[in-house]
Amino acid sequence: MPAPSTSRTTPSTSTHHREARKVAAPEAATPPLLVDALGDQRIVIPGLSWDEYVAINDAVVGRPGIHIVYCDGRLTLLTESRKHGWSSRRLHTFVVAMARGLGMKWEDAGSATYRRKKKRGGVEGDETFYFGENAEIMKGSKDIDLDNQPPPDLVIEVEVSHSADDAVIIWGRLKVPEVWRVDPANETCSFWVRRRNGSYARQDRSLVFPMLAPAEVIEQLRLADELGSSDWEKQLDRWVRKVISPGTRGGGR
Repeated sequence: MPAPSTSRTTPSTSTHHREARKVAAPEAATPPLLVDALGDQRIVIPGLSWDEYVAINDAVVGRPGIHIVYCDGRLTLLTESRKHGWSSRRLHTFVVAMARGLGMKWEDAGSATYRRKKKRGGVEGDETFYFGENAEIMKGSKDIDLDNQPPPDLVIEVEVSHSADDAVIIWGRLKVPEVWRVDPANETCSFWVRRRNGSYARQDRSLVFPMLAPAEVIEQLRLADELGSSDWEKQLDRWVRKVISPGTRGGGR
């Protein structure tokens, strides 16, 4: 066993070591992790270059439950709660049931990354959809290439604990025609349609599904929670056939 050291630390030496530690490990070097009451976790990092964003995005791509939004140098990294993911999947089921009931061609790209350097942004929606001719272009397993492919026709942003403002700004720059903003915790849904200047205007009816009102989306999420997934999907198909199909009046159950 080595003998204990007999050296003594003088006050000046101790001060020097403390200063060295401050230089080696500055305080507040790591952005704060924000955790909301429902379980979503997010980190916001300002002042990132495009190349730094791309490096981070490429490092986490393909990891489930992680979303990144980059807008004008500000990066938000979000890991979703169970409620966030559950709501997103039910909304996907809802949109597919609508498209199927109306005989529309559709393709989805899930939470694929859409980014363009000249637009100073990149984003991953909770759910993204193509319809009609765009669905034909995007059918199959394709990588996203906005230089040669259309943007999604519909994007859904689930806002359990965080605002989707940055994401919506980027969707506007990428010319996405319609965005749904859904807050399942507060049971609110709003439809936003893109204007020529790239901003969005709130609408009472969906652009993709003109017979659909926001309250009906919230009603179906509530039923999914009450009935459970299998029983809800059975009634959802009936609801689409009887209420939303062409030639019938939209609204209500």
